[in-house]
Amino acid sequence: MDIPGGETLGLDEKRAPRVRLGLMYQTPPINLADRSFLVLSTQDSGNLQASTRKPKAKKHAASKAKPSKRERKKFLKGPDFGSDLRDFGLIIFGSLLYAATINLLVIPAGLYIGNLTGVAKIILELLQKMIPGIGSLTGVILLGLNLPLLLISYKAVNRKFMLKTVVSIAVITLALSFIPIRPLIPELDDLLTVCLVGGVLAGFGAGLCLRAGGSSGGTDILGVYISMKRNNFSVGRVGLIISLIVYGYALFTNPPLIMVYSVIFTLVYAFMMDHTHYQNVKINVIVITRNREILPFITQEIQRGATYWNGKGAYTDTDFVVINTVVSKYELIRLRRGVLDLDPKAFFIESNAVNVTGYFPSHFF
Repeated sequence: MDIPGGETLGLDEKRAPRVRLGLMYQTPPINLADRSFLVLSTQDSGNLQASTRKPKAKKHAASKAKPSKRERKKFLKGPDFGSDLRDFGLIIFGSLLYAATINLLVIPAGLYIGNLTGVAKIILELLQKMIPGIGSLTGVILLGLNLPLLLISYKAVNRKFMLKTVVSIAVITLALSFIPIRPLIPELDDLLTVCLVGGVLAGFGAGLCLRAGGSSGGTDILGVYISMKRNNFSVGRVGLIISLIVYGYALFTNPPLIMVYSVIFTLVYAFMMDHTHYQNVKINVIVITRNREILPFITQEIQRGATYWNGKGAYTDTDFVVINTVVSKYELIRLRRGVLDLDPKAFFIESNAVNVTGYFPSHFF
């Protein structure tokens, strides 16, 4: 581009402004995305010089600000932190109850335990035959059998479930190793009573672990995984099937009467576990609200279907949305919290003991 009375600028004509001494013609604006700017400077009265310069990149601070003392207190008082503490408390208590029942009631009575604990007992009996005088290694063997199942829980379920299950397995392993194997009540020699009491206590302990979002390990991990894939399976039913396979092997080395009582114990255990946690308890919920944002919360966050219709209050003549959905009792707490966060004045109607026929996937977490 030639400038009258000046020098030729070595720039593209489309990008350089046309400059005349004393005049500046309007030109297309420079594209800032090109990251180059035209700088015009005068060294003397007759010459103009042009140069391109790239702007300096701003340095952004990568370090995150540390949470303040008030934010830390708010976190410690928050609902998630309190809920996690309660869950881990339930898991520790349930695991101790399960292990104490096994060592103080079930094993002293000579009953055979199904699921993965029974597999550990079979391995221990084989080791005691090969290595006489070996101590009780049930907890250690059970830990080794649970390790590959923990990988399944991490990949197939979620990380929080695996973490809670690790805590449960650790507590059960330590408790089985340190609680002595002896009758809790020496005078209690009725096998049927031991089956009923032991099944209720052990099933309640394992059910508490499931209610808190974890498991007691072993076949419970497989039960959770299969129940999430197959709607017609429960955790207790999966454990019962595996226990029957274990009993089929143990029938050749144990008296038939002991195996009959062991099956009774397993049935009571599975029944109690399924009725302690919330997977199989279904609740029909009707929500009356003015906030339609509750609908995507149910379908996306809770991941349940819902039916809604428009209603009108008889007393206030106000328009409402009436939402009907079915959730498990495990999901009911999340549903209440989420709905009340969106509409503190929402009205709930809950019906227990609902029989659902159709597609209703099992959600644990």
